Amino acid sequence: MLYSLSKTLSPKLILSQIHPFSWISLGFISTASKSKDHSFTLSYLINTCGFSPQRAATISNNINFKTREKPDSVIEFLMNHGFSQSSALSVIRSAPSLLQSSDPNKFFLPKIEFLKSKGFSDSDILTLIIKFPTILKRSLENEIIPSFDFFSDMFRSEQKMIKTVMRHSGILYGLNSCIAPNINLLREEGVPESHIVQFVQYYPRSLKVSPERFQETVEDVKKLGFDPLKKRFVVAIHVRRCISGSTWERKEGIYRRWGWTDDNFRAAFRLHPFCMSMADSKIEAVMEFLVNKLGFESAVIAQHPVLLTLSLEKRIIPRGSVVLALLSKGLVENLNLSPIFKTVEAVFLDKFVYCHEKKEADELLKLYQAKLALAA
Repeated sequence: MLYSLSKTLSPKLILSQIHPFSWISLGFISTASKSKDHSFTLSYLINTCGFSPQRAATISNNINFKTREKPDSVIEFLMNHGFSQSSALSVIRSAPSLLQSSDPNKFFLPKIEFLKSKGFSDSDILTLIIKFPTILKRSLENEIIPSFDFFSDMFRSEQKMIKTVMRHSGILYGLNSCIAPNINLLREEGVPESHIVQFVQYYPRSLKVSPERFQETVEDVKKLGFDPLKKRFVVAIHVRRCISGSTWERKEGIYRRWGWTDDNFRAAFRLHPFCMSMADSKIEAVMEFLVNKLGFESAVIAQHPVLLTLSLEKRIIPRGSVVLALLSKGLVENLNLSPIFKTVEAVFLDKFVYCHEKKEADELLKLYQAKLALAA
């Protein structure tokens, strides 16, 4: 349990008021371990950091401290560098091993100063550490600086580098073990440098895999018919890396149950790889509406896979409902998916609503707006 503390208190005073041996956890501690040091660690994790007794017991198998001096110094360091009490403890709960740092000023501060020197704002650094607290554990000289130099040369833009790190700080470590070899593989496959830069910029996490597994993904994507010279090649690699083999098979099975053949599936994935990243329920709902309600052939949808990524509530259903109303009145025929769902709203309304007599147009517009309101 954490005490409610005034923001005017200093970090040392705040920490001194969070007692590590409160009655709340003594019963748990006495049964968890007979070791005094272990009991102190458990108590500190529960009462100062806010871990549950069960989680604290697990963590205490890997970290241990005899007094509160070392862990207090870590929390004090964070609070002295812009973190609130709650955000500092949130960082600790995400990366409890940080509490074992013997000297935060020696091990953490140089990394913060380096990021500032590269253009990261104080707000950027706070956000980065909250999202990726383990960055404080990485070697500045052996990992962070070499990685930063490598990607800075690639991006030739400080702002692009900052945005990429903010997406996934993992690109600041693992340079030689996976990132650089995987980038070199893309170059060997003939992927244009501009596409590689965009791949790193928007999908950096996809590079954090062993070269062997990354090569397997590249080969899978090539077998599916993607051209390394096209931008969709790296997009397909990203999607394929994000989906496990079992999940891939399950989603492929959903499309097959809706009547897609191997050719349909391959064509759809080549046109819009993200059709495989949609939730199972989303795929089912879109196919149900387009096939069973609007009457489109399943194979036709495979020619427009982007539809599976559009909002069901904000686009598919509102526009589809207008088309259903027109069909029921015999006011439209020879439907084409593109003008219905792929156009901007103004074009859709002109083609399917405003082109009719005023009374009819008013009713259609009312129907359209009612469906949109449900989404809101």
